[in-house]
Amino acid sequence: MITGKDSRSALLKTYLEGFWATWIFHVGWEMGLFQALEGRTATAEQLAESRGFEHSYMDVWCRAALAFDFLSGDSVGGYRVADGWKDLMEYHGAWAATYIRLSDRVYESLEAVFKGRAFPESGLTLRMMLAQGMRVSYRWLWGELAPSLPALQERLQPGKRLIEFGCGFGLGLEIMKELYPRVELTGLESDYDCAREAERATRAVIVVGSPEESSYQSRFDLALFHRTLAQCREPQQAIRKAVQSLRPGGVLVVCSEAELPAQEGEGSRIRLGERFFYQMFLAPDAMQSLSLDSIEGWCRQEGMQVVHRLPEPDRGSPTLVLQKSGGPLPAL
Repeated sequence: MITGKDSRSALLKTYLEGFWATWIFHVGWEMGLFQALEGRTATAEQLAESRGFEHSYMDVWCRAALAFDFLSGDSVGGYRVADGWKDLMEYHGAWAATYIRLSDRVYESLEAVFKGRAFPESGLTLRMMLAQGMRVSYRWLWGELAPSLPALQERLQPGKRLIEFGCGFGLGLEIMKELYPRVELTGLESDYDCAREAERATRAVIVVGSPEESSYQSRFDLALFHRTLAQCREPQQAIRKAVQSLRPGGVLVVCSEAELPAQEGEGSRIRLGERFFYQMFLAPDAMQSLSLDSIEGWCRQEGMQVVHRLPEPDRGSPTLVLQKSGGPLPAL
């Protein structure tokens, strides 16, 4: 427990430093500065010339990035990306950009939201704002996790069928089409504008409707909820319908970020901050707090068996992979 004016002041200072660290990181990623320094050392002047930027701006960015330990080196010998950052930058750079876009939108509508005069953000607009972060989350799922799990690889072969419940404007389906072009794709989306954009962008089969009202029976080899189950009014019913849509031995993947911590504290700050932003754009009751334990319990009631559980992945959302009875369980 932190007490005392000096301690509170020090804590606030770390929060403000985090704000500026996010911006310095965002600028470096969005402007291609970190990418330009991968595998090479350059002074601020050399970096400015290579990117066509003003030297004075480049100098102060390099000094700030050095202060926040994103860079190593010095102004004389040159700067380079500090050790340990390279593998983290794509994922966290995308989410830093997403947070900043959300921050801009919150600032525009802050008073109207808190006084209850703002309409909920449209589904298409909100998903567009989240797109950069969601893109790296999908790529982690299909590009990193899926190749490591035979249960998923077997159901991503040519001719297999996948349905995404809550496909938004088709971002995940687009990535699926790129990585697994011969899988037959279907998207279910309740927002008409998102569904129309998904159909245009992916040329997949897109159906307007909610997961709870789905009528598919034993049609798909693979079903997905990617950060959408918490927005269902009846998430347990949505799980039931998703299981019914699967063929015997089919696999259900649930990626969920929506569990609120039982207690507030240091470990809950990012999750509560994200929820605050979500509820700024949606109705206050638009998202539920769903634990992986609850989701797994609902799936087990429907005869599903857990193939893989990843509660805190470094580069994606908490994920459950489950298989429907009636088919052989794949090797882990």
